[in-house]
Amino acid sequence: MLDIVKRVKLCELLLDDTLTTLRNAYAISEVIVVSSDRRAHGISDKHGARFLKENEERGVNKAIAIADSYCNEAGADATIVIPQDLPLLVPYDINMICESAKGYDKYMAICPSLRYDGSNALLRRPCMLIETYYDNNSFDMHVKAAKEIGANLKIILLRRIMTDLDTVEDAENLMNEPTMARSVLYLRSQVK
Repeated sequence: MLDIVKRVKLCELLLDDTLTTLRNAYAISEVIVVSSDRRAHGISDKHGARFLKENEERGVNKAIAIADSYCNEAGADATIVIPQDLPLLVPYDINMICESAKGYDKYMAICPSLRYDGSNALLRRPCMLIETYYDNNSFDMHVKAAKEIGANLKIILLRRIMTDLDTVEDAENLMNEPTMARSVLYLRSQVK
């Protein structure tokens, strides 16, 4: 649908949209971005996010493990994993998920993708409650892992969070959404 240059620009805008949303969520005390991409570093700096540099891309689970280690050492009592491809996400969504963890010591909240194969939001309390299983039918794997350790589990079904950008069909559907997200506006402008 888009050439490589336009896809890179779209990814930059998706990250910018995501960090804007997270920065405006009162329930988030620190935002961490893990990447080997220098452009992601610059966008993170612009938003005041902590950037943890990967020396090489080794996949989502390795990146999350880096963030988990940082958060654990910093004494975080919970973390929420948010991928950058959720352009409909708003601060209310993040606050609602974070608020759902209050009063629990061993808790996981998860919001799947529309296809129920991915985990579009994953809150863990404590931050290393379970390891992550992205790229491997992660929704089912995360739910199973939480149940196996007896964690309190909440499955959140909120369309704004469930709507991600993985396929051409996702892009076509997003272009019809009533949003002013810069990434979606750019997508609309580039597809004729």
